Amino acid sequence: MNPTQAVCKLKEIYAKAANPAIAIGMKAYMKGLFPFYGIKKPIRAALTKDLMKEIVSDKEIDSEALIKDLWKEQEREFHYFAMELALKKKLYLKKESLELFEFMILNQSWWDSVDFIAAHLVGKYMTQFPELKEKEIMRFINHPNMWMNRTAMIFQLFYKEKTDTDLLLASILTHIDSKEFFHRKAMGWALRQYSKTDANFVIQTINAHKFSGLTEREAMKLVR
Repeated sequence: MNPTQAVCKLKEIYAKAANPAIAIGMKAYMKGLFPFYGIKKPIRAALTKDLMKEIVSDKEIDSEALIKDLWKEQEREFHYFAMELALKKKLYLKKESLELFEFMILNQSWWDSVDFIAAHLVGKYMTQFPELKEKEIMRFINHPNMWMNRTAMIFQLFYKEKTDTDLLLASILTHIDSKEFFHRKAMGWALRQYSKTDANFVIQTINAHKFSGLTEREAMKLVR
């Protein structure tokens, strides 16, 4: 199977299962940024299970090309499939995949895609290639795109005691004065998640710096 054939098969599956009434609500929830077929996640997963399995087991298919082709489609369900494919194909095991992940972050950008890519793809990637972590994450932190910054803030969500607190602080403090909602929310989320591992670190961080109310509320939810 080649990427074009895979996209065509997926289009057929989605078109048959489309629910325009549900699609309206999904589009509204995403602030009108993306059209939807209106297929809820459990149904979508069941409908595409066989195709996903076929693509994952296909050693010849160009996964990067397929993901980029899916990313060009308008409906959000294609992007969800692409992200899940990247995870199931374990593309985070390939050093060259960071360029692909960055492409996905910078295009068709919204919190639902960026958060998945950050935690499940970039996060796993950095555990595989720790020698690249500091350099690349600092680049993400200082990138002019806010979604790259957000990725740097939350890529360690599942790291627990392996969290690099220096990078965590760098990602947050670099943007501490930002008025951007998605910066402030991500800062709090990252700290709240780490409070499950080291509550004292989070308390000390909050007390030592002047964060926005949103960031502080999010960060301290589990320690107050």
